[in-house]
Amino acid sequence: ALVNLLLTGILLYSITSVAAQDTTVIRDLQLWSGAKVEKTFAKDWTLSLEEEIRFKQNISEINKFFTEFGLRYKINKNFALAAAYRYTRDKKRDTSYETLSHYNLDLRYKGKINFLSIYYRLRYQKEVEGFNLLDMDALYIKHVRNHITIRYNDFSTLEPYVSAEIFQAFTPYQSPRFDYYRIVGGIRYEPGNFGEFKVAWGFNRELSSSQPAMVYMFTVNYTYKF
Repeated sequence: ALVNLLLTGILLYSITSVAAQDTTVIRDLQLWSGAKVEKTFAKDWTLSLEEEIRFKQNISEINKFFTEFGLRYKINKNFALAAAYRYTRDKKRDTSYETLSHYNLDLRYKGKINFLSIYYRLRYQKEVEGFNLLDMDALYIKHVRNHITIRYNDFSTLEPYVSAEIFQAFTPYQSPRFDYYRIVGGIRYEPGNFGEFKVAWGFNRELSSSQPAMVYMFTVNYTYKF
């Protein structure tokens, strides 16, 4: 029911947003590829380090690359808390790079219904230019993100999945707005002790612009856990 409610809300909001204005949609094909290492200790704590690079302009040039450090605490078999810091180098239109910093705080839930696993994540994140996360006067953008993933887990090593996420933005001197949504479908492959591979296809649809971006993404990720 929660999944249906989120998907219905995304669909209705995008339809009314497009219907309310004469829009020109800007499309792009991107490649997002990354690798992550996770270390579990003291049973319920997990440290992670992730590197990712993203290509834009139909996968012809680098869009951004980032390094992210994370920490997760497992409350019980269903709930967990997580926090992370991300350092990003973002390519601007003049081909120079700007530095961005952001942190995020998560509340996570996972459950199981027969052969389906359901994952929900509520995320709060704040991003600023440079390293000014503690500067209360620095310009920022904050997002509250609702993310749901459903995995089919009736196979031994393969898990097809689909996910939906909607981003609500908070910026200085502006009313909160739904910024964009993301739909992704893919396959998770975990061959024993060799780590976890994910290959997926999806899109981001911008909602709050007169010329909204429709970004199609092909994603390839690897995670090693120990």
